[in-house]
Amino acid sequence: MADPIQLLSAVKSHKDLSHQIAAWRWLQEYLSTNRPEALSQFAELFRADPPIKPEASPSPGVDWLSHCLPLVKEFEGCRLVAYPDPGTGGDPWTVGYGHTGPDVRQGVTWTQQQAEDSLCNDLREAHAGMLQALPMAAGFTGPQQAALTSWVFNVGAGAAADSTLRRRLAAGERPSQVVAEELPRWNKGGSGVLAGLVRRRAAEVDLFCGKAQEAAAAVAEEPSWPAGMVGPQKRPDLKAGDHHLIADDRAESLTAYTHDGRKLWSVSCLCRGQGAEAEWNTTGSDTPPGLYKVGAVYRDYEKDPTETFSPDRRAYGWYSFDLEGLEGQEGPGSKNGRDGIMIHGGGSGCGWPGAWAPRQALHPTLGCIRCHNQDLRERILPLLALGTIWVSVLQERA
Repeated sequence: MADPIQLLSAVKSHKDLSHQIAAWRWLQEYLSTNRPEALSQFAELFRADPPIKPEASPSPGVDWLSHCLPLVKEFEGCRLVAYPDPGTGGDPWTVGYGHTGPDVRQGVTWTQQQAEDSLCNDLREAHAGMLQALPMAAGFTGPQQAALTSWVFNVGAGAAADSTLRRRLAAGERPSQVVAEELPRWNKGGSGVLAGLVRRRAAEVDLFCGKAQEAAAAVAEEPSWPAGMVGPQKRPDLKAGDHHLIADDRAESLTAYTHDGRKLWSVSCLCRGQGAEAEWNTTGSDTPPGLYKVGAVYRDYEKDPTETFSPDRRAYGWYSFDLEGLEGQEGPGSKNGRDGIMIHGGGSGCGWPGAWAPRQALHPTLGCIRCHNQDLRERILPLLALGTIWVSVLQERA
């Protein structure tokens, strides 16, 4: 007779081999005939979802949406004109932040507000599906629920319900360890491991486990900038939902941080004017260093996304974000004699319709910050719905 075997070990080593299947069938028939009560008790235990002690006790009506929105927006991106499935060249059509359904078909065009509203509804649906697949998550904190909702929004509630992650949580394992070990495995697409999914899973794990990435410039006690650079003397009054954009003239980059210092993204930008390098004190020269706050927004793309020409559309592109100088950089009585500083796209130097392209060439402005049109829509615009956008401009010291 063969040596006895631990059933748990047998389950872990099961590979659907014919002799293994025959062994399980024999055990099933034997228990059904000789010990049906044992089989019933096993089924009851096997299907149970024992309660899990949460790592933190959230308050009723926990806020998960404000944590989930910026994370999902970062990785989904937003397109206001419906586009076909890349595999079929047709159905299913998608619009907004990855929204599909019978209401989406060729020719559908949304406003940014429609995309924002749809994303909130889709995330609430994903959150409900997440709680159905992972009922133990009802006891998790807002950021933890947000991280799992982002994952379910991406992979589907059915996949979550059938996952090893769910089984491990149901078995009572420590949630932060389970999430840190299981989520990174969901990083593959049709062509193998995808860099975007690797980054998304890492961001979800960080959110669940409460790990904030370092962003010293966004949360430092005193303003501190790289050597040779001039920046704001004031700190942004960051509150939950706010974001801090740092425009670095030397690096030609615009980097976004959450209110608690987590880096969201970094894109190309120019803070260059028509004057000499490190000159920002005259009209049309470089964007003056200092702290700003986003004010009015001009939404030319939403009014008409087609290549309909006008001088303003060529000069400013899809969107323009007015900047309110908080250190006397612009406006009446400005110490720099400046006014009308903005973040915008476009560029007369690109010609037409080149200035209306999603990723038009970046040419110096008359003292504003210029970004790619697509980044204005997909990166900066979604942050407005969450809170105040603060902007720090860094310039090379004269």
